Amino acid sequence: MLMPDYDIANEAASGGRQPPRDFAVGAAQVSIRQPPGESAVGAASGGRHQTPWDFADAHCHLESCAGGFLPTILHITCGYSEKSNERNAQISSENENAYLCAGIAPQEAMKHPDIKIKLTEWEDAIAAFPKLVAIGEIGLDYHWAKTPEERFLQHECFISQLVLAEKLNLPVVVHSRDAEAQVLEILGNFNLRYMLHCFSGSAEQAKAAVDGGRAVVSVPPMRSKERKRFIRDLPLEKLLAESDAPYIGKSPSDTLEAIKTIAEIKGQDVEAVKKQLLLNTISFFNIK
Repeated sequence: MLMPDYDIANEAASGGRQPPRDFAVGAAQVSIRQPPGESAVGAASGGRHQTPWDFADAHCHLESCAGGFLPTILHITCGYSEKSNERNAQISSENENAYLCAGIAPQEAMKHPDIKIKLTEWEDAIAAFPKLVAIGEIGLDYHWAKTPEERFLQHECFISQLVLAEKLNLPVVVHSRDAEAQVLEILGNFNLRYMLHCFSGSAEQAKAAVDGGRAVVSVPPMRSKERKRFIRDLPLEKLLAESDAPYIGKSPSDTLEAIKTIAEIKGQDVEAVKKQLLLNTISFFNIK
């Protein structure tokens, strides 16, 4: 979740972000339905590489998206606070083509001086959500954390949720901003698979993470020099694509721009890249 400066200001003033009033969950939403007895992956595990979906959005925030929820997309919808976790849990439970990541983001963690007390409550709720496929988004964001106290609260929350992920045997979705080195150092102390969401660190950091054997890197529809370098250098099997809608892309469909960028940089066919990234997403999140 890459938020412009005004989003944080508005959030602080209003007491928290609210989804658009016209967003609805429930029966009105369209979802994919698999044949009885067949998993979501379906024939992919049998070698025919067929799934119910056209492509995957590895990171979006459906509770805040106005429209763009399509039955042909595998959505990994991600919470960042107590309320957004609850909303995304509802969406994923009611739609077969949506799966849940739940966690407390660093921007949220730093607002709670009583973080240790709150974490017990938050983590009990997270562990009970259905269709939970990862803990996230979690991490460190030193762009917003300006004081030692704010950074301490982010650190406490990050470590606690990494421990939770280990207990639940789940991967983590990591947000890092102006703190990439610190995040990667902490992750090195845990035996967890992790996705570097909208990674903005260096190509060398991305490669070192992937070479460690537990990381994948998710690419948003936003170009940069360093992103171009690590897309070029990393194996396609270690990349995912995301919209981060509505904060970077406007809707999950904008994941296609990230997919096209990856295909262009790697000099590969867009359809082939789209299919491989879908399979990468299914594999990382262990979608059944």
